[in-house]
Amino acid sequence: MTSPGDAAPVKPPPSFSPGVPRGASKSRHPEQRESTASLDSELAESRTESSPTPPLSATSSELPIRTDSRTLRSSTPQLARSSLGSPFDAQVDGSDDLRSVITRSFSPTIAVYASEDTDELVRNKGFKGGFGELIRPFGETVPGKVVIRDSVGASRAWEDYGVRFVDLKGFGRAPLGRDARDSPLTQMEEVLEKHLESSDISLSGSIRPKDALGLPPMSPLCKLLFRQLLSATHPAPHETFGHPVASVIAISSRNTAPLETLRQLYAGSSTGEQRLPDWVHQEYLRYYVLVHDEERDDFDESTKLYDQMKRHFGLHCHLLRLRSSQCVVTDDDSIQLPQSEWLSPLERLSGAGEAETLVDLDTDGTPCLFDSDVTAIRTFIRELVAQSVIPFMENRVAVWNDQVASRRRGISGRFMSMSRRWAGFGSSSRSSMTGSSSGSSGNYDSAHNFYQPDSPEAVLRKMADFAFMLRDWKLSASTYEIVRSDFGNDKAWKYHAGAHEMCAVSMLLNPMAMSSKIKLENVDQMFETACYSYLTRCDDALHALRCLALAVELLKSRGGTATESAAKWAMRVVDFGLVGSVGQILFSERISACYASKVPVSGAKWGARRRKAGMWSILAADQWLKAGKPTLASACLEEAERLYADVLENDGIFPMPEMQSFVDELRHAVKMEYLGSRGFDNTQDEPASAIETLGGLEETSEKLVRRNHRRSLIGLPTQLDTGALNLAQGARDAENPPNDDFERA
Repeated sequence: MTSPGDAAPVKPPPSFSPGVPRGASKSRHPEQRESTASLDSELAESRTESSPTPPLSATSSELPIRTDSRTLRSSTPQLARSSLGSPFDAQVDGSDDLRSVITRSFSPTIAVYASEDTDELVRNKGFKGGFGELIRPFGETVPGKVVIRDSVGASRAWEDYGVRFVDLKGFGRAPLGRDARDSPLTQMEEVLEKHLESSDISLSGSIRPKDALGLPPMSPLCKLLFRQLLSATHPAPHETFGHPVASVIAISSRNTAPLETLRQLYAGSSTGEQRLPDWVHQEYLRYYVLVHDEERDDFDESTKLYDQMKRHFGLHCHLLRLRSSQCVVTDDDSIQLPQSEWLSPLERLSGAGEAETLVDLDTDGTPCLFDSDVTAIRTFIRELVAQSVIPFMENRVAVWNDQVASRRRGISGRFMSMSRRWAGFGSSSRSSMTGSSSGSSGNYDSAHNFYQPDSPEAVLRKMADFAFMLRDWKLSASTYEIVRSDFGNDKAWKYHAGAHEMCAVSMLLNPMAMSSKIKLENVDQMFETACYSYLTRCDDALHALRCLALAVELLKSRGGTATESAAKWAMRVVDFGLVGSVGQILFSERISACYASKVPVSGAKWGARRRKAGMWSILAADQWLKAGKPTLASACLEEAERLYADVLENDGIFPMPEMQSFVDELRHAVKMEYLGSRGFDNTQDEPASAIETLGGLEETSEKLVRRNHRRSLIGLPTQLDTGALNLAQGARDAENPPNDDFERA
């Protein structure tokens, strides 16, 4: 239940009654997982590293001629189709893919701290960012299956697990440069506009298939916005997803004093200049890496040094063998470096991951690696994650669950929480130490706006985040539920909002929590509380937008009545103005997609929301036209036709004349805008060259012209000129006059 200190939300939702029980079983102490014997064979048989996301223009395809006669009175002129703007013509994305995107966005963070000689070795290979830039793309997808044990001892294998590598030297520091003054939301809008301007929008044809349930998938541009939103947040005190779980300390075989250098790097990361901020717990896993130069150094000497490292620093060590020479695309065993999937908006605007063009080699300039280097890096990543990071996180969750969380779940823990809440036990001393004067109680440092990392509230939040990253959503939801009331009592509003947000997300991600066990009104209230705290109490629009976007996509994927809740949260984004002009259009499309995914009751025609979906699709088309994108407006208009085809009678005529007039004028404006963008003047005769163009394509357009009731550009081949089509229609109409009941486009 919510605390008395919670202010009334923007729209008071129903009363909250948690759907996840407070009691949770204690986790067993995880045993050290022995290395997989078939690792080498797995790596040998593993598929080539996934290539970077293709350009948005590469997803365009051709539209087929529709056979459904129940369409609007005047068919939408199908112009150049592009997969950028509409959520209905993109690559098929099911709910499983969406869940994978969300879970991979909250991956463990691993800091990289390499010596100068190691960075110099990697720079010679063509990577200006050093060792961290080299291994960053490979960490986003760990090769093979990663087995994780949950809090009750059950193991599950995951094929899409990954980690995030960050530079320890720049952790917790504001980015430099002109763009640093801009907010991440402004940078996200600039990224969307940049992709719209740089994408090749060409004539196309057939609509891509829907998903298994016939639901409209997410377009690449909507997916880009969603990924940018999930990767735009910086490390913050109120959530530990961006705090390092481990740190990779690397030296090379060129180092003259390797053991001493390792000690200096460790001291620098613990108490020196590279020490993490005070709101980050300093006890995290250290993993030591020796980078061996295959072409210049002696492997026997490196092996001896590696044995010394294991004796001094333990078993969390690895010997990484790399070639120091630079690889070019002309080499027989060259493999292109994959582009990092989780680039922040600032990194995309600054050109990170976009290499300079190599004119002499006629390539795009993407760095390449030798096949032996790629295999060695993948082996290193898998050993780091499967044998060190995952067992470390499982161990910490088990310890915190036994020592901290279990005490809060019992009778005594609840009594102490109530006594501290109403009587203020244990709060005066802490407040005097931190200088708190805002009336908050407990361990919250209101002067610096964070909890000390060793306080019970911070430990419970970190335990919940660890359980979430280990994909034990039942444990994470119950832990968020325990600690969120403490955050409200202490008036730690950003902690309070984050706990409500992630508690709701954990409930929706839990595959065992079906709709019968989770009441949507409870989830809606948690999202409402989180959004209100982010916006009103914290003035944090970025996290509020992330919260609402997660609510939209997760509720939409559940289907049923949850789709209407998803549309409500998407409308909240538009109403609050959390996104720019392009973002508002994309969220309008998501509202249409949410309503379109509402499946009617089996055996009945009622229960769908086709009219609402079509209306929002028409509104998105109007906004795309105002933004100067007639091709994307055409895509939304055609989807509106498909949605209205099942609900409009009388050959697709709207019962309201004003609505019919608006749609007709919008369709005409889309066609005129498109013809104007291609240099045609629709009010004058087309040039004579169009007649010559028609001569060779007359047989191709025969079927189109005979369909007198469909005067549109739908189904046009790419090579057919628009002016040639108008001439062909005029010639055929002279022989076969069209019916008066239909209009020409």
